[in-house]
Amino acid sequence: MTSIEQIIDRQVRRWELQKSFEETHSSSTGARQMPKPLITISRQHGTGGTLMAEKIAQRFNYTLLDRDIVDRICAESGYKKRIVESLDEHSKSQLQVWVESIITGMQVDLGDYIHHLLQIIYSVSRLGGVVVVGRAANFLIGKNRGFHTRVVGSREFRITNLVQSQKISAEEAERDMERLDRQRADFVRQMTQMDIDDPLGYDLVINNEFVSTDSAVNLLATAAMDKFEQLARDTYM
Repeated sequence: MTSIEQIIDRQVRRWELQKSFEETHSSSTGARQMPKPLITISRQHGTGGTLMAEKIAQRFNYTLLDRDIVDRICAESGYKKRIVESLDEHSKSQLQVWVESIITGMQVDLGDYIHHLLQIIYSVSRLGGVVVVGRAANFLIGKNRGFHTRVVGSREFRITNLVQSQKISAEEAERDMERLDRQRADFVRQMTQMDIDDPLGYDLVINNEFVSTDSAVNLLATAAMDKFEQLARDTYM
């Protein structure tokens, strides 16, 4: 089993145990326990947003779901089935309705990957306890579920980061930065018809140029906890 498969298997087991506990707890008390919220991280290439995602996942004891992990889940029907089975009955019944509402008018070729991705994004948004990096997750999930952060920085700052971290020339760094930023923006636009740089799509936008990663993580964690508490109050009011 690869490291990615181990990560997925461990998190799916968490969700399965969570569902079992909730079913036992609700049957004995009549009260439904809310799942842990989730966090999404969108980042410009070269900002260090991936490191920030790793650190915030450690802070909350969440599993980090980056593109490679999400893509592996989409490719493995067994994982996808286990994740969907971890949903409560109401969420299962709403899954297809939600997917159909998203794909209506979508300006993208609807291959199997897109259908699988939407099912996974919906499921993890209901199960919680993860940090999702990219994949238009913040726009798909919406502002009332989870905490959404965008990490940005100046071109000069990002090029310098890439040169130092990847040991490439400034010209290569600039080409890679422009290519990946364009790909991510195009993906978000095709999936959601939204602008990836629209600040209203996020709860917090961090310019990481003059803020250390640890300070940014502290800020994100504090703001996320504030929102999670507000969402919990709204749910039970």
